[in-house]
Amino acid sequence: MKRSRMGRISVLACLLMAFAVAPVAPQSNADRRSPFAPGGGPKVDEAERLSGESEPSSSMLELQKSSIAASQAGPVDPERYVLGPGDVLQLELWGRVARTTVLNVSPDGKIFLAGSGPLQVAGQTLRWAQDHVNRLVSEAFQGVHADLRLVRLRVFRIYATGFVNRAGAIDVTPVTRASEAIAGVGIASGGSRRNIEIRRRDGTRLRVDLDLFELGGRLDLDPPLQDGDIIAVPHASRFVDLTGAIVNSRRFELVDGDSLATLLRLAGGLLPSASRDQALLMRFRAPTVRESVWLDVRALESGQANPELRDGDDLFVFYISGFHELHSVAIYGEVMRPGAYPITLDQDHLTDLIRWAGGFRAIANRSAIYLLRAPDRASENDPVFERLGRLSREEMTESEYAAFRTKVAQRANSFRVDFDRLQGQKSGIDPLLQPGDGVRVAPLLLSVRVDGEVRRPGLVDYVKGRSARQYIQFAGGFTDRAAGDKVRVSRSVTGQVIKAHIGEQIEPGDFIWVPEQHDVDARRLLLDVMTIVSQAVIIVVATRR
Repeated sequence: MKRSRMGRISVLACLLMAFAVAPVAPQSNADRRSPFAPGGGPKVDEAERLSGESEPSSSMLELQKSSIAASQAGPVDPERYVLGPGDVLQLELWGRVARTTVLNVSPDGKIFLAGSGPLQVAGQTLRWAQDHVNRLVSEAFQGVHADLRLVRLRVFRIYATGFVNRAGAIDVTPVTRASEAIAGVGIASGGSRRNIEIRRRDGTRLRVDLDLFELGGRLDLDPPLQDGDIIAVPHASRFVDLTGAIVNSRRFELVDGDSLATLLRLAGGLLPSASRDQALLMRFRAPTVRESVWLDVRALESGQANPELRDGDDLFVFYISGFHELHSVAIYGEVMRPGAYPITLDQDHLTDLIRWAGGFRAIANRSAIYLLRAPDRASENDPVFERLGRLSREEMTESEYAAFRTKVAQRANSFRVDFDRLQGQKSGIDPLLQPGDGVRVAPLLLSVRVDGEVRRPGLVDYVKGRSARQYIQFAGGFTDRAAGDKVRVSRSVTGQVIKAHIGEQIEPGDFIWVPEQHDVDARRLLLDVMTIVSQAVIIVVATRR
């Protein structure tokens, strides 16, 4: 087995050595023809044929070092790309001959093919050049395949004029589009975005519409640039307004041929909340005379109606009232399921909300349910209230003071509701809920606070039926300085402060306040008595005379 393997290796080595030392016949000048030479294919050097691809030439290495990456949207289309001075091509040959050649398009628009001479390619498409070179190779060189490719884009100049921020020359490539060049120089204030013109050397005029390109995706209105193009940005002078239930409601520039469908497409169409019944088009039939035109929105969307627009037109698209509106209120405090709940306007009441929340917890104070409602915005900017608020009580008349108190009460946004009174009287005092209402159910406070001139101020346990006198006694009774006839009770439910009688019924959470008795000023009292006596004496003397 080993002898067999060694024998095969020896034979292979002998063949390689024999091939290496085989003499190579010298090649005559006639045999060194270019692959583009007329007549049949040349005789190929045996070593060149067996060597595979040749090493990169120095020109190819220089090209790789100097290549500039150009941003482009996808590969170049050979059917559309037009060659010009500065483009760099690369010719690849393979088959019986492997060779790489770099071809530069000269300033006069030609490439040079050795043995075939110059070839005019400027103004021709890349596909034309590929087909032409492939045909020359196939006719001149048998068994050789060719591929002509574009390896570097040329850089040329165009010019920006008109309402731009930086007018003048711009360096671009053949894949640069008008919008990119315009973005580089910027449109000046008042410049048009939809009526831009590209003027070409052959007299062709192309319109650039940046709005239809950016908002409508019209790539044909953003053409690629060519050598020597002039971009002219005029002043924008005609406009149309789209207002209301439109995706992008704003002012749009108007160009010749614009219809309402064109502007609606620019605006992104109608919102789902737009009314499909009627839209109003306001237009001027004279410089100062306008008219109203009612349009069927469904006909506009289907294309049955598509009026051409005029300068100054204004389209109003209305909203559907209450579109996707979900009104809700919130309840928190001593209920089983606090949180937010949806409501139906003019239908749901406070008792409904409490039922949805699962009813009260054990310690809920059913007589202390607070409805919190946002104040009326219309009353916030009340000049009468603001004026009275800057006056003191002495500066107001009785009618002004009554009006001021009324307006203060109107601005209150918290209302107390006794749930037990609502039972069976829903149509009368059970309040209707409004969007944004908040309901708080307070806990039942099982104590009464007694403070002021008592011997042991603090909290006293609530017991139903106890009077104010009894709670004061539990707090140790009056002190020597207490004004027992001026006791005040602050109600926990309403916050109202009332003068308490000794037998006044007290509710849970009430606050009993015993004020201090003021000291008598003897000197001031003596002066008051002397004043009164002197006035009485004067009166008596005067009457006797």
